[in-house]
Amino acid sequence: MDGFDLTKYQEEGEDKDKIRKIMGKVLSGRSDYEVAEEKKVEKQRRCDCGWPIESGQKFCQECGTKC
Repeated sequence: MDGFDLTKYQEEGEDKDKIRKIMGKVLSGRSDYEVAEEKKVEKQRRCDCGWPIESGQKFCQECGTKC
């Protein structure tokens, strides 16, 4: 089954701006409305020693303390 690749619309650039304007017009009915994009930033957990801790880890790989 062939699909339509949408990854070029996810990256910053001219194509993404076109899609934002189209979606704004579809959702609001006005041509001057643009969709507000929500960007999710995940904060990485760190141990007291500063070593990054991945999800699911209970102990620090660097110093061995329980986190």
